[in-house]
Amino acid sequence: MKLNNKILIAFTSSLALTGCDKLFSNHVQCDDESATSLVTQVLNDNLEKSLERELKLLIKDGSIKDLDPAKLKLSAKNIQFSLADSRTDFIDPNSPKTSCSIDLTVTVPSDLIKKSDEARSKVDALSVEAQANNLGVNYENNKINLTLEYVLQPTDKGDKVLAQIKNSSDMQTLVSDTLTYAFLKPQIEKNQVQNLETTKANMRRNNTDYLANEAALEAAEAANAAADEVLAESYEEY
Repeated sequence: MKLNNKILIAFTSSLALTGCDKLFSNHVQCDDESATSLVTQVLNDNLEKSLERELKLLIKDGSIKDLDPAKLKLSAKNIQFSLADSRTDFIDPNSPKTSCSIDLTVTVPSDLIKKSDEARSKVDALSVEAQANNLGVNYENNKINLTLEYVLQPTDKGDKVLAQIKNSSDMQTLVSDTLTYAFLKPQIEKNQVQNLETTKANMRRNNTDYLANEAALEAAEAANAAADEVLAESYEEY
């Protein structure tokens, strides 16, 4: 799996506005309820797209012969994104863009962490915590904490607002990899059992071949000894 070489872009999504009373004259407020809901939607969409790309690679590599591919994407529903305390960082006077930040907490169920770590250990991959440290992600007790940066912008018509996430790629990589390894755990275990059985069969076959060679060698040595004995007797008679 190419789990450590992902390139994630900042996705943009849009949401129709139900009323203009929630807007400044040209800018969307960072704490606008529709806008923060849209940010959560973008996070979920990004995770699903990341898992979809991972799934295509796994299918292409023939890595999930005994698993239901749909289960990987469904596992994304177990991830909880919580947003709190939005802040306005910058209101661009020359455009309708508003730069915002907000405290994001990503919660991954403990059973998925456990499965992911067990699968990782079987293939000598980094644990969830070790990968988080490598990525510089603030991870502790099944939770990821991040000050998420995003940009809000209404369309020219003012009927929709666009949200662009700026700094979630490392977090998304960690969550995507965690779900992928948890999903692959049964396949990894089955492959290891099959590999062990193949190794044992090869050892038995090699042992059988070794014993057969030993028997043939002993028979050849016995035949040579008998021939030498007959030859010696012939010399004595002569």
